[in-house]
Amino acid sequence: MKNLIIVILLAGLATTSSADTFRIEIDYMVDTSLGNAHSHMPTQAEIDAVVQMFACQGHTLIIDVDDQITHYDVLQLDPNDRDNFFGFSGTNDSFKAIKDANFDNGDGWHYAIFGHQYEWRRQETDGSWTYFDSGSSGLGERGGDDFVVTLGTFSGQTGTPFDKASTLAHEFGHNLGLSHCGVSDCSDIGPNMPNLGSVMSYNYQLEGVRSGLLCNQLIPESADWLFKELDYSGGRLCPLDETNLDETVGTLFRAVDWDCDGSLSTSTSQDLSTDGPTWCSNAGNLETIADFNEWGSIQSNAAMSPDLLRTQRFPLEPCITSEEVNALRRKAECAQPTLSTESCVSGRTYWVKGSGSSSGTGSCNRAVDTVARGLAVSTPNSALILEPRTYSESGATGLVIDEDIVIYSAKSTIIR
Repeated sequence: MKNLIIVILLAGLATTSSADTFRIEIDYMVDTSLGNAHSHMPTQAEIDAVVQMFACQGHTLIIDVDDQITHYDVLQLDPNDRDNFFGFSGTNDSFKAIKDANFDNGDGWHYAIFGHQYEWRRQETDGSWTYFDSGSSGLGERGGDDFVVTLGTFSGQTGTPFDKASTLAHEFGHNLGLSHCGVSDCSDIGPNMPNLGSVMSYNYQLEGVRSGLLCNQLIPESADWLFKELDYSGGRLCPLDETNLDETVGTLFRAVDWDCDGSLSTSTSQDLSTDGPTWCSNAGNLETIADFNEWGSIQSNAAMSPDLLRTQRFPLEPCITSEEVNALRRKAECAQPTLSTESCVSGRTYWVKGSGSSSGTGSCNRAVDTVARGLAVSTPNSALILEPRTYSESGATGLVIDEDIVIYSAKSTIIR
């Protein structure tokens, strides 16, 4: 009986079989009364980081940083229609009035404003609605063609370079059909899934995917090469059944004390996603929360009929506020990464079930039934994650683990 060994290696360029071209026009607010000192204009480095994020998946992202526009402290919501933000043009400081005056591109383009704040609403217990300055990092149409990045209550009242790049990717992700919780019901799950390795999760939008996973001790340092700071999920993390969590195997990459009681149990229950990274105090519904291959589902509707885009109501996705960031940060030492144009992650992650089934139902993305099968289908720089069990494979005496394939073992052994 032999314990499996974790190997560390560097990742190369990722490819995809289906390449698309996406286009965004960005107009940005500048407060000229302050001598242009207060500008929401994204820098070239911030744009390049997001363009590279898409290039790593084989996609082309064209971003036109276009017009400097008048600075308004708050973009207005339609006072007569609480669900109409992007279609309201009744005041100069409304999204559509600004878009109508400044949008220079046509069909197939998404339109974004980098601004300060936007007006939002909440329903009170008596059924009435209260309107307020949101403090939110942004707002996007899920499946539509419009979004805003509004970091006026964040660092320097414009956000850090990482804030701006990651929030651009996050809000554009809503336009591409992505939510905060994969394919789960966000009203049950909440926007903070720890096992959705994506800037779409509140856990990782402003902390970085790789840095957030490492700091919250969900992966070991030996697995950090599987994740980038700016990325949508590729489905690399395994599901977590909140009603029956085995802390000794945790995420299958490493053990995790999910209920924060100082010991590791083979069966415990804990809400991990409803309230945020501070899951120790969560008390919401217990669900099975599953990672999701977001890159495999993105789709732009910007080339739809202009009349349809104007009249169709897309779901609105308000996003994390500066207050939520401060309240939900699990550990004070979780430092935001420095923005960079990152190298790509290549290879695939396979879940080895060892149960004779490779359907993948109820388990990780791309399930295989044996270690040998996993090695056979893996490309260089792939990883195999073994379901905890002892593997005794017929004819496996000559099984060779290639140095380009990493095997992560959570209390697993293999007999060869």
